[in-house]
Amino acid sequence: MTHNYIVNGPGSEPALPESESATEASPPTVQSPGSAVYSPRGAATTPNYMDQVRDVLVAADVATIIIGIDGAVLDFNEAGAKLFPSRSLPDDPDDGREMIQNVIEQVPKRLLLDPEGGVWQGEIDLGLPGALSAVYDTTVLVRHDPESASGGFVGVMCRDVTDERGRAADLLHLLEHDPTTGLLNRTAAIERTTSALRRIDDDGGEVAILMVDIDRLRDVNDALGHEVGDRLLSSTARRLATAVRPDDIIARIGGDEFVVICYAVPDSAVAMDLADRVRRALTGRLTIKQLELDVSVSVGVGITDEEIRSATAEQGAIQLLSHADTAVHAAKQAGRARTAIYTSQLRSRAKIRIELAAALSKALREGQLHLEYQAIFSAVSEQAEAAEAFLRWNHPQRGRVEAGEFIPVAEETGVIVPIGDWVLQQACATTRKWIDDGMVGERFAVHVNVSRLQLANSSFVNRVVDVLREYHLRPRQIVLEAREATLLGSDTDEVIRSVRALRRVGVRVALDNFGTGSNALSLLTDVGADVLKLDGSLALPSGASEADTRVVRALVLLAHALNMEVVAERVTGLEQLRRLRAAGCDLVQGHLLGKPCAPDKVSMQMEL
Repeated sequence: MTHNYIVNGPGSEPALPESESATEASPPTVQSPGSAVYSPRGAATTPNYMDQVRDVLVAADVATIIIGIDGAVLDFNEAGAKLFPSRSLPDDPDDGREMIQNVIEQVPKRLLLDPEGGVWQGEIDLGLPGALSAVYDTTVLVRHDPESASGGFVGVMCRDVTDERGRAADLLHLLEHDPTTGLLNRTAAIERTTSALRRIDDDGGEVAILMVDIDRLRDVNDALGHEVGDRLLSSTARRLATAVRPDDIIARIGGDEFVVICYAVPDSAVAMDLADRVRRALTGRLTIKQLELDVSVSVGVGITDEEIRSATAEQGAIQLLSHADTAVHAAKQAGRARTAIYTSQLRSRAKIRIELAAALSKALREGQLHLEYQAIFSAVSEQAEAAEAFLRWNHPQRGRVEAGEFIPVAEETGVIVPIGDWVLQQACATTRKWIDDGMVGERFAVHVNVSRLQLANSSFVNRVVDVLREYHLRPRQIVLEAREATLLGSDTDEVIRSVRALRRVGVRVALDNFGTGSNALSLLTDVGADVLKLDGSLALPSGASEADTRVVRALVLLAHALNMEVVAERVTGLEQLRRLRAAGCDLVQGHLLGKPCAPDKVSMQMEL
């Protein structure tokens, strides 16, 4: 009779069927699961606790097999009989037992050799060589009993978790990867950087992060659609993979931002060489859906230093990523399509920028901002016909902060929108007061500079109209000045819609600093404006030739043909003023005629 041994608990010996005694028990016949057939205990046997345990194992469909320490198969349930023989080869009936041995060999040796035995849990791949994985969650129980014929037993329980692990792997891939490019995402990039910092001493050298930012990706999305933008991202990912070293890791961490995590970088010079190689590889003409795009990227480099090395790996990873971000921001500010590396000077500037951003909102609330005005005179009558408002900031600790320093920060952070609304209201209020006080005529206009964010805001046009009504001004008494970059940057469609809507209601728009950009002439016809403000470098400064005069005269004629007034900026000399009058300029503005000053000190009469 074949004996079916059941583990009776830790430290116990195999229990025999109640119908037999221990003295009658013969050594179990060594057999492979493939040659045995599971059958329940005889009907005459009264069900006991161990029968119930067996029933539970069968119901759970957990493959269970019990092997003697001497290698003999002592017992198994139906699932166990199915698991191991299924891997038997037709000419090797004992292959099932060899597969069991394969399981045992993956168990720590100390567990098998320790007289106390023990339990091991883990996952084992029972897939055949060259075939798909078959992963089993496995528990191995070892009990030694020198007095038993088999020397004790090893109980093996296996549960198939292949599908579960596959689903978990798919979910992990989704959690760690960007769906558009298939690259690692920001979370995974931080984790890989953390791992790299942990083993930095073993790898040698430094860890560097190259942050790659696609220049003007938003313009591509707005003009050509997100499908083209996504294809550009995917193309960038593929080209980036060919530009980096084999062991470098690539991730996409934001809308237009990629990072390259570089290990064992000897020094910052090598890191910059890698960054330049990436920039060159990603810059050039690219064809997507039969559209030719001129693509460029800006690259920022962060490399480990003593501060990062002394921090925890987790903190260092965040800090290193922040350094690369600061560097790429500097590269974009320097003109795009450039490479920059993080330095202490960049850190200082970044800190100042952050502090300014935080202080700007407070400055607006606490009255630290004020306006100064510079008169704009008729070149013929020498009377002031308008004035330009200039924003000034008196910081309580730093004193006067120049507009060129804080305006870019305000535009970056978006605080330029509420500040711009305040400037518009203050300028209109001052104009109304000048008119009421008799300082200027009813047709006097005020020039106010506007940002791209203001023009892109769908409520901006209504805001302007509301302010005009509040101060009883005609629409043409506001001239909104915008630079070329403002009109042709991102959100171009929204900006142009606002410009056209403003002009329809009678508000005038001026092209500021005309002549400094490559698209200046196209703006005259594509966007349209009412006033052309010649940049000071073009407005016949000292040393200008007769050819320069002819250029200005031609621009004035062109502007007049388009029903535009011409204002010459930065007039500083009498001879310059004479030549501008001769060229036909309508209005002039500059320090020769009056510097920006407080509202009550503006002179409305040209005094030379």
